[in-house]
Amino acid sequence: MVKAVTVLLLPCLLVATVVCEVEEDRVTCTYFITRSDKAYDTYVEFHWFSPNGNEDRIKLFQVPPYCGSVYDYIYLPQKGRWKVRVKELESNVTSITFFEVNQSDEEFFED
Repeated sequence: MVKAVTVLLLPCLLVATVVCEVEEDRVTCTYFITRSDKAYDTYVEFHWFSPNGNEDRIKLFQVPPYCGSVYDYIYLPQKGRWKVRVKELESNVTSITFFEVNQSDEEFFED
């Protein structure tokens, strides 16, 4: 049984992925880096694509050696379908995800 679990988990550890979560007042996207024993920094670029293109942004991160993830967030994004592309600049490994915002700014603050 241990061998079966190892085989199932191995592909998950080898693939770099980005996961976004819609929280109370922001959206947080976490990029899980393909871990290695590199003794040098990794540079990662988050590119947020807004539904109408008015709120697009690019942010660059320096990830220390041996770290397995990095995250970015955006406050109160506009309604619509967002795209987030994360790219490791050294290897050009790219991961893309989408998320939907259906609430307005006012709805985020309702109690």
